Amino acid sequence: MDEQEAQARCDEAVQLVVGASGRPADPAAAAKIFTEVAAAGYPNGQFGLAELKLTANGVPADIPGALALYQEAAGRGHVPSLFRLGLITGSEGPYADLSESKRCLERCCDAGFPPAYEALGDAYFYGRGTLPSPKEAAQWYAKAAKAGDQSAMYKLGCLLEGGMGLAADPELSMQMFCQAAFKGVAAAQFKMAVLAYDGKTAGGKPEAARWYESCAGEIPTAKFNLATMYNNGDGIPADKAKAFVLYNEVAAGGDADALFQVGKMYIDGDGVAQDPHRGFEFIARAAKAGSQEAQQIIEGLRRRQNSQFIKIEGT
Repeated sequence: MDEQEAQARCDEAVQLVVGASGRPADPAAAAKIFTEVAAAGYPNGQFGLAELKLTANGVPADIPGALALYQEAAGRGHVPSLFRLGLITGSEGPYADLSESKRCLERCCDAGFPPAYEALGDAYFYGRGTLPSPKEAAQWYAKAAKAGDQSAMYKLGCLLEGGMGLAADPELSMQMFCQAAFKGVAAAQFKMAVLAYDGKTAGGKPEAARWYESCAGEIPTAKFNLATMYNNGDGIPADKAKAFVLYNEVAAGGDADALFQVGKMYIDGDGVAQDPHRGFEFIARAAKAGSQEAQQIIEGLRRRQNSQFIKIEGT
């Protein structure tokens, strides 16, 4: 097997993993191909097999085996394997080695591997394997953003907004948030919603609602805020029924404030058929989850019940 054939075989295996060109996915068959190519000493095969072992896709989970394959491929100059080693050793768990992670990421960056730029920026920002340095982080986030990394755009925007590691630049910060938001970064979309709601960007509250809608599926707070806007008719037409649906979806995750709002709407018959019994069930759950408003209602009910009991017994 020569290098050209090895690459063709790996390309075929990748197609089997993803089920491309109308073919059903067959990761087990892909694993056999990667195993053959890896045994022949080609790093692409070692990397592909390691990826399957890491995710238990088509083969049993085998993290030590995956690490050995990544290390062997990295030793042959395979940069994506080196990057994967940097990510694994940079994560919490039994394989954590922050100093090694940083060394791997630095080597990837030296090789001009764009996915490593943001990761090295994170290492500097959070102090993983090094002292925290927002200045160094900003430089790597900027390089990643220039390479088109939308997540790094958002992070660079945060640093520019707060003047961390570089001079504060609200205008450039907003540009970074906007670019990342349009590329689908949920955190950036939430940031744009907040800026629009506060009148710091064009469009005002209607624009804020659109951005909240964009990231509501990933950020429960965005869904809650959107529900509140519908509930109050705040910048958009009031829609109590839609507000109830959104609050209820957030409440399903145990959010105390959403539980309280759902309970209140049931009690008042606001956007949903009135059902006080159901409403107080939600109020009780909200109180247990930490809602002070719900706790005050529950405490008030207890006091009234105690007063009534004393009065009855006193007669």
